[in-house]
Formats: sequence, C-alpha cells, structure tokens
Amino acid sequence: MTQVYITHGYMANGDKHWFPWLENELTKLGITCQRLSMPNPENPTPEEWLAYHQAQVTLDEETILIGHSLGCIATLNLLATEQKKVKGAIFVSGFYQPLPNLPELDPFANFYANLTAYRPEKSFVIASLNDEIVKHPFSDQLAQHLGADYIRFPTGQHFCDREGVTEQPIVLTLIKALLGKS
Repeated sequence: MTQVYITHGYMANGDKHWFPWLENELTKLGITCQRLSMPNPENPTPEEWLAYHQAQVTLDEETILIGHSLGCIATLNLLATEQKKVKGAIFVSGFYQPLPNLPELDPFANFYANLTAYRPEKSFVIASLNDEIVKHPFSDQLAQHLGADYIRFPTGQHFCDREGVTEQPIVLTLIKALLGKS
C-alpha cells in the first residue's frame, strides 16, 4: 500500500503551507499520507531529524517521500543512511549544499556530505526562479546531483503559505504519475 510522507522545512511544521491540502487530496484518492512535524524546527539538527525520520517513516518500494526546503536534505539524509528503495521522491525548493544566506543549516549539508549518496530511481525537483530563500541554482544543482526530473516555475517564491501558496497541484500530479494514475 502506498504511503506518502511530507517533511517540512526550517521554522515550519506539518500544518503549514500546502501540506494539509496535499494530504486532503491524497486521502480523497485513498492514499495514506503523513505530515511529519519534525523536532525543534527553529533550531534543527541533522541527527535529531534523522532519528525522528527513522522512528516515523517506513521505507519500502511503495513509499513516496515529499520534502520542502530543509525537509529535502533531511529526506536525503534518511535515504542515504538507510539505502532502501522507494517508489519516488519529490523535492520542493530543495538543496543539498550549504546555503550562504542560512549558515545555521550547514550541519545538514555537512552531514549529507559524509554519507554515501543515494539516488531514488524516480525523483523530481521543483523550484521557483524568484525563490529568495533557496535560490534556484541550489535546486538546479540538486536536480543534477540526483538525476531528477526538474520543474522550474517563473514565480512561486519559496512555495509558502505566507506567499499565498496553500495548494501545490504539481506535487499531486507527480504523485499520480508515480502511481500510474491520471
């Protein structure tokens, strides 16, 4: 049975942005979705987030992982640590390298750099050209690093509720594609 997990980013939680909308849409399709609320989102550590992921997420060939911002590299840390096959992964405003504007998140990139990289067989990276938090070149590099399908929007900023983004239809479309549904 397909299980979708959503990992939020820095200073967020599972009830923010477009996450409740996506869970509701997936529920309508009979797909189980869990919006994770990662520990200490205002002062996160990769070790704490990895331990939480390991306790909450079941990785198998029916698992679809969704990450937003810091949730992307946290998800990559989980995948690289566990090295288990998943159905797919979708990374929204993602990065895997240090961000000059957010040095407090460098430990996540440094943690990932010390792991054996893992590439999901099917992954997608979504970015906005006007994202001021994770500038699109960082998402460009993530897509290249993963060999992911890459979708760039001219607008959308960081895909947050404070920017008016409370739905993310492209993510739903990509999940349906992973499941062979139209």
